[in-house]
Amino acid sequence: MTVTLKRPWEAIDGSKPKGQGTTKIPAGTHEVERIPCPHGYDCNWLVLKGTLIGASEGSWRQWGDDGAIVVDPSDPNYGKPIDWGEFEVVIQD
Repeated sequence: MTVTLKRPWEAIDGSKPKGQGTTKIPAGTHEVERIPCPHGYDCNWLVLKGTLIGASEGSWRQWGDDGAIVVDPSDPNYGKPIDWGEFEVVIQD
């Protein structure tokens, strides 16, 4: 599995206590793997292969260009497709 980042990504370092560490992943294509959340939550993470550096799979996928819709009713773009501009994450399963 790979992830291609169109810009540097500030990722969580799951080897550190929650909220106490991030690492910048450079733009480019990186090999990742799916693991259970290292902080014990009921979700999967995508992390750089062989590390605990990454984020929840949902966090990665929300930045993709997959036609996601704005779901916050208070947002003026509610119901419209999300436009991430230049930033996009491409996940190859």
